Amino acid sequence: MKRLPAFAIATLVAAGCAVAQSPVEHHYADIPLRGVTALRTQVTPLNEANREETYKVYTHLMDFEGEEPITKGPGGKFTHHRGLFIGWNHTLVDDERYDTWHMSSSYQQFDSWVTAPLPEGKEAGHTLVVNWNKNDGETIIRETRAIYAAQPEDHLRIIDFSSLLESNAGDIPLKGDSHHAGMQIRMHNEVSEHEETTDYILPEGAEEIANDEVIGGWWACAAVDVADKRYWVLHMTPPDHPGGEPMYSIRRYARFGAFWEPTLMADEPMALHFRIVVSSEPMDRDACQALYDAYAASR
Repeated sequence: MKRLPAFAIATLVAAGCAVAQSPVEHHYADIPLRGVTALRTQVTPLNEANREETYKVYTHLMDFEGEEPITKGPGGKFTHHRGLFIGWNHTLVDDERYDTWHMSSSYQQFDSWVTAPLPEGKEAGHTLVVNWNKNDGETIIRETRAIYAAQPEDHLRIIDFSSLLESNAGDIPLKGDSHHAGMQIRMHNEVSEHEETTDYILPEGAEEIANDEVIGGWWACAAVDVADKRYWVLHMTPPDHPGGEPMYSIRRYARFGAFWEPTLMADEPMALHFRIVVSSEPMDRDACQALYDAYAASR
């Protein structure tokens, strides 16, 4: 794979996406499916004058018309929740804590695009390098993040989110709790205004315990209403996940995903993989399980 310097090119042909700059100087890269924007990765450079909006790299899920995000950006209930994102609120370097979840003592900074062929079965996507930095600018973790997507049916999008983490600061314990660590999704802030409409589908045998935590499952599906439309969003962790079976977090305002506590070793990059499925038609437990079984078989 070849790395390209930040914004050195306007179009990433191999990735099937374009880098753009909005009127408010927010940089982003779109991933198109069937002629409309399906995903949008925000890669705005850190701006201390506007730190809250620029301290994290994340990807929006877009509506099926390609017009508006159905996931959350800055502001709203818990501003640090953003689309598809990853981090740990206790990222420990030499016994010092850096919060790569709330970004209070660190930030994620886009570094460069990586050219790579599309994986088999994927229609579009992109790969980027993200530096996880202390506030003084020192990089503690270097991440290569790949996001690829396909739309096998009009109502169904399948997104693969892969993250290769490499330590730049020795062994790094990645710690936290189910609500402030791992790889998770936050749906549009609107959902927090009508939490009673949110439902979760869980695998057979999984148990929701106290504090909106789930044990005994490799996936969780949120059914949420955004802009008067209902979406089913399935988060899946593969059976070869290096942390084993994760704990799922399922808040009713629709921040949900997988939590585990690994240690990133100095000389052992850690490869993480997840699959997200978005459907505009109803899904039940059997449908979710069938999608998971197909994902597991592909690993």
